[in-house]
Amino acid sequence: AVVSTQSTGVERKKKKFNVCVNKVPESTKKSPRDREKEDYQYCIDSLEIDARDIVSCHRAGKKDEKISNFCRPLIVKLRREEDVSYYTLDGRGFMTRDKLWINPDLCRADRKANFEARQEAEKRKKGKKIAEEKKEAKQEKKK
Repeated sequence: AVVSTQSTGVERKKKKFNVCVNKVPESTKKSPRDREKEDYQYCIDSLEIDARDIVSCHRAGKKDEKISNFCRPLIVKLRREEDVSYYTLDGRGFMTRDKLWINPDLCRADRKANFEARQEAEKRKKGKKIAEEKKEAKQEKKK
């Protein structure tokens, strides 16, 4: 458990200047360098990230040629943590005009914790809805 916690800390440190954008269309260029340039330009034009704030950008994972519309996440490294906060609305995520979310690039442990928190919130929301429906049904019976 100690090694896992240490590696999570190192991973968090590496990712603290990164934002992650999903569903960005893949470039059709053949050269990796040309694809990277196109992604960089996409960050500036479509995501409206200031070019002065961008250190680099790359795609996570390997391109899957078998799936035609598969889009790997775009990881954008920014200059400062303040830039990450600005473009992700302090970690809550920001939706662009193209309906793409700019989120902090989280380590696996943080993604899992966020997922579990969302699941728990969804359960509570469903529980409240069921309780309200029961209350309404009771009131209907009294009438």
